Amino acid sequence: MKKIICLHGYAMTSAWLQSWLDQIQHQLGDDYQLLYPQGPIACPAEEVRAMIARFNIPLPETRIGKGKNWCWYRADETQPPRYRQIEETLAYLTEYFAQHGTIDGVIGWSQGAAMTAILAALRQQSQERNFRFNWAILCGGFLPGDSRYQPLFERPLNLPTLHVVGKKEPALMKTQAHKLQTAFLNAERLDTPCDHIMPVKFPAEMEKISHWIKCRD
Repeated sequence: MKKIICLHGYAMTSAWLQSWLDQIQHQLGDDYQLLYPQGPIACPAEEVRAMIARFNIPLPETRIGKGKNWCWYRADETQPPRYRQIEETLAYLTEYFAQHGTIDGVIGWSQGAAMTAILAALRQQSQERNFRFNWAILCGGFLPGDSRYQPLFERPLNLPTLHVVGKKEPALMKTQAHKLQTAFLNAERLDTPCDHIMPVKFPAEMEKISHWIKCRD
């Protein structure tokens, strides 16, 4: 059985992302297992509300509160930003990868896509053996901005990737998605009829993602 690790976005939960990707699990069948670690960093409610206001995200108040919002790091307000507590996440994911054995691929959504890019960059380092996977799908993603990780992307990464971008995304997010795409050699792209969300209401688009995964065999 092939195993795929799925990393949720900022202020989400693993169950929330799973509800989006259940279509893909169904389309892939029993030969694949999607795994859902949860970000170990709690998001303060005031940070979540600030994010909603900044990016005009339609997140209802019922989705905010203790135990409802988790992330892989908290970006501070400096330029470039510093990803606070990311060391805790890397330690957690190192253990998670070790516990689950051979991992075929990683799917990351939004902040989870940026985290996936960091894992891919660490994977390419010959001395880094904690993160081994064969491909990645980066959805609604952006190139990591923390200056500690930027040198890892000075040369394009040699990893098959699919970049899923909503046609209705804000211009800034489209620009960021393009920068992330150019960080990988021979990257493929899927433009969906969505804004900043997985194309869960478009089964044909979800099927394209599943087909791309199956073609990695």
